[in-house]
Amino acid sequence: MSRTATRNHAIELVRIIACLLVIMAHIQVVINDGNSIVTGRLFFSTIIADDVPLFLLVTGFFFFHRIHSDSDIVPAFPHKAKTFLSRIYIPTIAYIIINILYRYFTGPHGSILTADWNYLGRFVFRFAPGDHLWYICTYMSFVFFFPMLAFVCQDTPQKNKLRRILLATAIGGAVIADVQYFFKMNLLDIDKYLWGYCTIFLIIGYELSLFVRRFDNRKVKLILVGLGLYIFGIAVKILLQKYMHAEYGYIQNRFRWLQCSPCFVTATGLFITIYTLGSFIKAHGIPARIINFIGSCTFAIYLFHYIVIHETKTWQFELISKFSNISTFPDTAAYYFSYALIVLAITFVIALIFRFAVEKPVAWIFDRKKKAGIPAGPSGTIPPSGPSA
Repeated sequence: MSRTATRNHAIELVRIIACLLVIMAHIQVVINDGNSIVTGRLFFSTIIADDVPLFLLVTGFFFFHRIHSDSDIVPAFPHKAKTFLSRIYIPTIAYIIINILYRYFTGPHGSILTADWNYLGRFVFRFAPGDHLWYICTYMSFVFFFPMLAFVCQDTPQKNKLRRILLATAIGGAVIADVQYFFKMNLLDIDKYLWGYCTIFLIIGYELSLFVRRFDNRKVKLILVGLGLYIFGIAVKILLQKYMHAEYGYIQNRFRWLQCSPCFVTATGLFITIYTLGSFIKAHGIPARIINFIGSCTFAIYLFHYIVIHETKTWQFELISKFSNISTFPDTAAYYFSYALIVLAITFVIALIFRFAVEKPVAWIFDRKKKAGIPAGPSGTIPPSGPSA
């Protein structure tokens, strides 16, 4: 079956929304004006914080789909490695080279040897690109630890119990870390002893794959649950941020980002809401096909949106000025949606070119070697729509 035929347009819709939030995260303005918090900016900043968590949930949703027992782990592991290499790593290397050459030819000219090749070296040898590509390195760590993660991510009574105990313990530790931060306590650096936040989101994504399957025939209830979780979580995060500012003068604090326990609530609620709304769309209708087509380019959009934002900085400043320095809620909404959609549209065109010039040829080479019986690394196909990044 072709990749297009197997796409889940509800998941693709989640990817598109996550991609839009990622763009918003990289065009966002500070939430304060002097010593005062601008409520509209704070609201959108809080919403934007679910950008990467949504991608992590989508990754977890598909990451263990081949694992039904321990015996499946060894065959699935090389498949994951090959998938990462052909669909993520090599295209990312191509993007980095394009980025370096683009900045070289659009900047002061010198020897090509003086271009920022260290950018490539940081990614390849140090796994520290220093920009939005950190997610690729995080995905790489998921692949590296796949056997360990897959051991607990199986839908059996014993593994479900073990995984949920570990997940509850990790989330409990995150709550304790938040409580310590809230009261300015430093009794225990509990983060050192638990799963990282990205891994927690990955496992929650797997739990969601089980959850939506069991309640697929109760879509209205799912939407109500999702909206309830999301609204509650957003309210909690906003109140916590306002408290931290009022009591301690903190403008930048952990309750703005994914490294806080309320983000588990908001990201989960948002995922359930978008996924369920997407499932109402007819699978083979025109809207679903459009969603699938745009969703197929989200990885390339993720790669290139940074360049587009950098090259349209003048537009950003003009929009900020046009919308009264983003001092009211309507102005804030107008700025974020107008500029983010402009960046998304431009990057989508670039992503289409990149997809057909790089992603598809690389995938074709690996698939061709597999069909010809030529050893080219592990076999297998990627879940629909490419990597969740």
